[in-house]
Amino acid sequence: MVKKEKGTRFMDFQKLLTLHRRELHKIPELGRDLPKTKAYIKSVLDQLDCQVVEVMESGLYAYFDRGKDTTTAFRADMDALPVTEVNQADYTSLHEGRMHACGHDGHMAMVLTMAQYVDTQKELPANVLCIFQPAEETTGGAKEICETGVLETYHVDRIFGVHMWPFLEAGRICSKGGPMMPRSSEITIEVFGRTSHATAPENGIDALLIGCRYIEEIYALHQKRCKADPTPEERTIVQICKMESGTARNVISGYSALLGTMRAFSDEDFAGLVSILEETAHALSEKYDCRIEAFHSEGYPPVFNNRELYHQILPAVKEHLSYEEMELPAMISEDYSFYGLQVPSVFFFLGTGTGIALHSNNFDFDEQVLVQGLELYKTLLLHQ
Repeated sequence: MVKKEKGTRFMDFQKLLTLHRRELHKIPELGRDLPKTKAYIKSVLDQLDCQVVEVMESGLYAYFDRGKDTTTAFRADMDALPVTEVNQADYTSLHEGRMHACGHDGHMAMVLTMAQYVDTQKELPANVLCIFQPAEETTGGAKEICETGVLETYHVDRIFGVHMWPFLEAGRICSKGGPMMPRSSEITIEVFGRTSHATAPENGIDALLIGCRYIEEIYALHQKRCKADPTPEERTIVQICKMESGTARNVISGYSALLGTMRAFSDEDFAGLVSILEETAHALSEKYDCRIEAFHSEGYPPVFNNRELYHQILPAVKEHLSYEEMELPAMISEDYSFYGLQVPSVFFFLGTGTGIALHSNNFDFDEQVLVQGLELYKTLLLHQ
């Protein structure tokens, strides 16, 4: 656990950010089961003059009351990924098969250090709520956080979040008004055929072959229905990334499963993708006399940055930080989007400059970039 800093008004923020990031990087945990991560964060928050609330088994809030009518919130996701780290460092994951490969250790370090900064500032333009949220990578913990009513309870009128971004210059901040990321959904397609020996294909219904035909058909139909020159917000994705089928080299498979993802910005375009899945399932089930079931998750809504809030804070961000406007929305997804359905919200990318993709087993970054994330949070709080 972290020892209390003496003279917190003169804190070395770089030292704190590095300490928190490395300690949290060593103890990655998954989903909602984050006892060590929660204990570390709570050990820091308990030293501060704030109200600490535990939620969702492993989630935490830290509320700093500054006597104002409104509250500014900052959110950090907490969970790691089921990835085996290959990096060799004194802060490498101590948990085999688990790793902070998406930068959530950095996200927590920034919001935790922001809490320590806020603790030293008794005069602020707003109250402050620091949210530490589990299950971003799994069940969408942000939705559960919102359903607790915390944003209403503490009169939150704006919320901000940051995500590490490998393909942006180190320390550079990036965002845009309006749509920043699309809605996402997980696809599962099941094909139920009939098993037979490879030497008697007439006795079987080849679910592996039908699965391959299904992939070809949805790609062709998607391409046919896409606009010839779509705007950035009209882009859509439907992609099958995994196929499971077969039990032996000489047995025709009676079952196959296709797993993938789809992305769209509008409800209309999302419904169009669902139609492609369902129409193809119906057509091929009739053609091959088999059963095909197409499932999709509700997924995460689009990340939409409130335009009014974005343009309100933009001058201060440009003045105090290295900033660039995003030209195109990113096609990844984030459950941070649920907060934006409740209150005005803006999400940012913070460049690491490494080019090492998120979710990679060698993901890493220089903690010096975290100072820029902290400065961003301070700027957003102080310039309202």
